[in-house]
Amino acid sequence: MPPTAVMKIPLLTCLLCFACHLDSAHSFVTSPKSRSNNNGATAPSNTIPSKQHPPSRNNRISLILSAQNNSGGEDKFSFFQRIESIKTAALGAISSGIIGTPVLALHDLPISVAQWEFDTDMGSLQGALFAIVYRYCVREDDDNDMLNMGVIGAFVFVRTLSRIRVPSYCTAVPLDCGDPLGYLDWDMLGQLVWNGAEGVAIFGGAAAAMEIAYKKGWISKFPN
Repeated sequence: MPPTAVMKIPLLTCLLCFACHLDSAHSFVTSPKSRSNNNGATAPSNTIPSKQHPPSRNNRISLILSAQNNSGGEDKFSFFQRIESIKTAALGAISSGIIGTPVLALHDLPISVAQWEFDTDMGSLQGALFAIVYRYCVREDDDNDMLNMGVIGAFVFVRTLSRIRVPSYCTAVPLDCGDPLGYLDWDMLGQLVWNGAEGVAIFGGAAAAMEIAYKKGWISKFPN
């Protein structure tokens, strides 16, 4: 055999091996997990899906906020509404304290300065609570004056009756305190008038301050 023929045998062998390697690589690249079937659909893969990690805390908060924003409904008890309630309570306490103090002074100073101070402090607390309830009752698009007066009247009525003190000379079962009504004497009627005036000053003043705050845009009405 000629020497050139002997040298061609190993060369042909190397070429055949290289061709086999190329065919194997081509088969791996075009494996079933990446080739499409005859209908154009991708063949299912036999690989194991990667493990999905749970979302982080920041991602969970973002998802919750996104769900709330996409829900289409307004959260009536959101952080903004809590801030509005705090502003409402502060306005009610200040306004009722300022307006109610002179009326309380006329009633309490002849009796005791300490009583006047106590009633003024309690009136401010009552005004703060009233303002919060007033905001929840008189909501957006509520232009009914009777509703406003009803809320004020309910607070005035409850406060007035709760502050009546029955004199020690009254008899019980049935209650009889003397002239002019038997059940109510002049002293108790005077208490009704004074306490009623205090209630109107405290709660009426707080309601007037709330209406001014609504018009000025300082406080927003509670949504329907």
